[in-house]
Amino acid sequence: LRGALLVGADLSGADLRDADLTGADLRGADLAGADLTGALFLTQAQLNAARGDTATTLPPSLERPAHWAREGSAGGVVDA
Repeated sequence: LRGALLVGADLSGADLRDADLTGADLRGADLAGADLTGALFLTQAQLNAARGDTATTLPPSLERPAHWAREGSAGGVVDA
């Protein structure tokens, strides 16, 4: 997936372990429930631009973006 244009892509539930995400554009991509534990060259900026949820598994070196806690898998804001 190196350099892939994944803007708005539905990657929910995807197994992205060991995927090379160098330069991949994840703006608005739905990563709900995706497994990114071993994703290569995934950056915090890429995660910040994407959507995800509590079921999205991240590499230990990266942090879950704060806005993920406020969004549902479809990107809509969850009512508190």
